[in-house]
Amino acid sequence: MKKNHPLMKARWIWPIAFKHTLNSYVQFRHDFKLKAVPRKAPFYISADQSYVFYLNGKYVGRGPARGYQESWPYDEYDIAGILQKGNNWISVIAYNPAAGNFQYRFDGRAGFICAGQWGKTEVYSNNQWRCRFAPQYNTPQTDKLSFQLNYQEWVNAKQNDNSWISSSRAPKDETWKTVERAWPFGVMPWHDMEPRGIPNLTSDIIPYEKTQHTAQGKCLSRWQDYKNLFHPWFQEQSVLKWVPADKGRRTASGLEFILPKAGAGKIAAVSCDLTIPRFGTLIVEAEAQTNGETIDFFFTEGQSEDGRPLIGEEITDGCEASMVARIVLPKGKCRYEFFQMIGHRTVVAIARETKGDVKLKLSMRHCVYPFAIKGLFESGDEILNGIHRISVQTQQVCSLDSYVDTPWREQAQWWGDARVQAMNTFFMSGDTRLLTRGIRSIAQQEVPNGLTFGHAPTISYNCIIPDFSLIWIMTIWDYFYQTGKIDLFVEQQDRINRLLHYFENDAMGKNGLLTTDPRYWLFLDWTDIYREDSSSLYNLWYLQVLQKLCVLAEAASDTNAKKSFEQIRNRHEKRILQSLWDPKKKMFYDGVTTKGKKIRQYSVHTQVLAIMCGLKPHAHQEMIANCLLPYLRGEQLDSARPSGYWVTYVYDVMEMKGRVEDVLEHIRKNWKGMIPWEGCWEFIPDSNNQHCRFGNQSLTHAWSAHPIYHLTRIVAGIRQNDIAWKKIIFSPLLDKNIAHAKAVVPTPNGRIVSSWRYHQDKGFMVRLQLPQDVQATVMIPNSNHKTVTGTNSWIIPADPQQ
Repeated sequence: MKKNHPLMKARWIWPIAFKHTLNSYVQFRHDFKLKAVPRKAPFYISADQSYVFYLNGKYVGRGPARGYQESWPYDEYDIAGILQKGNNWISVIAYNPAAGNFQYRFDGRAGFICAGQWGKTEVYSNNQWRCRFAPQYNTPQTDKLSFQLNYQEWVNAKQNDNSWISSSRAPKDETWKTVERAWPFGVMPWHDMEPRGIPNLTSDIIPYEKTQHTAQGKCLSRWQDYKNLFHPWFQEQSVLKWVPADKGRRTASGLEFILPKAGAGKIAAVSCDLTIPRFGTLIVEAEAQTNGETIDFFFTEGQSEDGRPLIGEEITDGCEASMVARIVLPKGKCRYEFFQMIGHRTVVAIARETKGDVKLKLSMRHCVYPFAIKGLFESGDEILNGIHRISVQTQQVCSLDSYVDTPWREQAQWWGDARVQAMNTFFMSGDTRLLTRGIRSIAQQEVPNGLTFGHAPTISYNCIIPDFSLIWIMTIWDYFYQTGKIDLFVEQQDRINRLLHYFENDAMGKNGLLTTDPRYWLFLDWTDIYREDSSSLYNLWYLQVLQKLCVLAEAASDTNAKKSFEQIRNRHEKRILQSLWDPKKKMFYDGVTTKGKKIRQYSVHTQVLAIMCGLKPHAHQEMIANCLLPYLRGEQLDSARPSGYWVTYVYDVMEMKGRVEDVLEHIRKNWKGMIPWEGCWEFIPDSNNQHCRFGNQSLTHAWSAHPIYHLTRIVAGIRQNDIAWKKIIFSPLLDKNIAHAKAVVPTPNGRIVSSWRYHQDKGFMVRLQLPQDVQATVMIPNSNHKTVTGTNSWIIPADPQQ
């Protein structure tokens, strides 16, 4: 712990000293005076689990980033632009669920802490602050939004008074008390605190774009008695008939519309569309004719053609997703911003037994990672442009305080997904901060035998995934390959060694191959790949990790580590070739049993990783011709088909081998149908011949957003070929039907710009701009292959005879 830590003089505070309250919202208020406004005013703030911070009535931000109590994250804001001479006041809403989930581990305590010192003015959280449990939440406890998230909100806006936020006068209400007990900085479980290391989330307020459909019908009797706010809606909506809604009025501050009177025993609903997926908090401005009208808001990723909001087939489907919030309105006007952040595209406003029309104005605070988008892809093919657009949108809304699988039902930092998302980010912006923070976050939650968890922080002990532990090491390689920096490998080397100890001991079978450990979930892919005994795919992942570790150790000038890694790699490669290679088929088996029986299946997955590992190079073309190409062309296979997540590795190999036309057609075929939904689906149509189950599986899933980089590699021809982008291969797909293309890739050395255009008379006009010290190996049909630097142009005849 640093003696000069910016929060050292602050105290952890909470209304109740030792007792924690389930699903609790706490309001804090502190007033202070300034003789002069400083030029800079750094302010440090955090809460376990989360906070929303207002200063002088203005929204400042929310946080912190997900983390671990022993080194809990804090945020920093420069608030000089909001401070004023004279009276100032801080208003904070802090939240603690008193229960863990897929992004938070509850450690028995809740607290809030902050600090600021500007000249002689000091602001520290302590027992002089005033606080109270938020009165609007004095309602029955609700169920969780999903078992991966926090709880549904049930708000009684009749008891809500925002003057404690907006008014310069400190509240005099007797419900406000001074803090009973304040704990010193460093008290357990918060032994230390660290800066979040990534930018704060955005906070733009975005109006909903339009009303879509409306429905009326019967509501369930005793609907108010349901603890899970989703359950009555699930039953009611199944028999509703949806029709186009009256047009709402979109303004800069929100979408205005009328939620019609439902009447006794009846329900009325109106759906509203953002047009693209967003993530954040719902802001409601309402005017009710009667006191106590209740409105529910159901969040979903879209609606079907007949206007029906997407919803699961069963209550327990979709990870028990119950994405609903409730507000009880006072008579007249009110404004309320919900606290819990939910990813969605469509929200349905639901009135039950209301006695009059309710005027609503809806907007949302969009809270995502603030990427600086520097990458570009555009072409003359609108389908490809649409696929790229929805991929970027999906990646943006899945980038929060970490890479998350989906902003809707989970918001979990699954590390297999994160590897794909990091590559998306390299092509979008070149920003590596989410990746580096995630690598450290995954490393920090450790099984005693060295394994990582599949996502972290988490309380999900059934999500320890050995293959994701291997992918964690691969992301350290990805960071090095992207940046040329070896620091993360050096920092995590002891952690890597503890992880390898598991694979070399607990996981190693008598046959010298990794075997499935029944204590854990061997994921590999959402498909029926062979997972029993010794899986080839599992063992090939391990071999590739060992290959990359050899390179990393050499880059770190660690000769002892390199020698150790090489010994393990050579031994493991020998065992794979002895046990898993079929010389007759010239492909690799999908596995072998403990008794030595070969699993005579030859999946796409296995052949892809074998090619990536460089095994049996003389047989690569046969693997491609007999397995990979039939898969891409939609032919029937006797083995597993990759999911939308894993297919990126198929594309990697086929691009490397120059078979890009088949990859492009596969992308076009499987992503085209996603364009109207404005997001990349969790499962592509070609995944075991199954379509994504709308309402159960996510329609905004960034592990399927990899066309971001595949389209740039294929159509624009920019493919990295050396560490830190010092070398590239330039091989654009010159196609008359595409007509033209342009791409920009941000690299550590600067922007790489590729463009080409077809002219009927001249052929293809091609241009490549390279940053200084970057070389390109040019591989354009009908031209001499050569190495170039700087800016270069070519005229390539469309007819080879020209």
